[in-house]
Amino acid sequence: MQQRQAFLVQTILEAIIPVLGYFYWNWDLSFILLFYLLDWLLAYGILLAKGNKRISFSRDATEKRIFVRHSIIACMTLAAACAAIGAGVAINHPGLDWWKRTIDFLTYEELGVQQGIVLIPLIVLNGILVFRQQFLIPARYRVLSMPQITHPFLQQGWILLAAGGLLLGATSFTSLPEELLIAALILGTGAYRWLVIRRH
Repeated sequence: MQQRQAFLVQTILEAIIPVLGYFYWNWDLSFILLFYLLDWLLAYGILLAKGNKRISFSRDATEKRIFVRHSIIACMTLAAACAAIGAGVAINHPGLDWWKRTIDFLTYEELGVQQGIVLIPLIVLNGILVFRQQFLIPARYRVLSMPQITHPFLQQGWILLAAGGLLLGATSFTSLPEELLIAALILGTGAYRWLVIRRH
């Protein structure tokens, strides 16, 4: 029950922050995608931490091979998904410079404070708390096998890659409203996480 509540809080936060960003902090689609990219990178870091903790506990060579293989696949699918999504958005917004938008995102000031200074530590802190509360404290590394640990992230990576391919294909033929893409991103991410909650 406590895990379900933690997942629910994390899901709500992941939805509220980009909504607030769009309506109150002048975030556009590129900023919202960069926010989710930070979240995805953190999730990958948590995957690595979980896998290493499981290996240090089990000392199982087979699980170590599974972990290495799945970590590489997860990294490749995440990179390919980000490339497809980034290309799709760039096609929809000709002239978009992702490097400049990344710098703008990290140095954007709200109330005199650059949001990168506040946002990145908050996201990392949230990830550390989730890792401790949902994995370390209940000692789930003792009962979960390596495939059970890596499967959720692999599944997310394939879904992101499919979504990126769909976006890239759609924007190759027509221009999509930014509001539609933002709504699809937030609702799709929230729906996926809610399904994860329901399975736990």
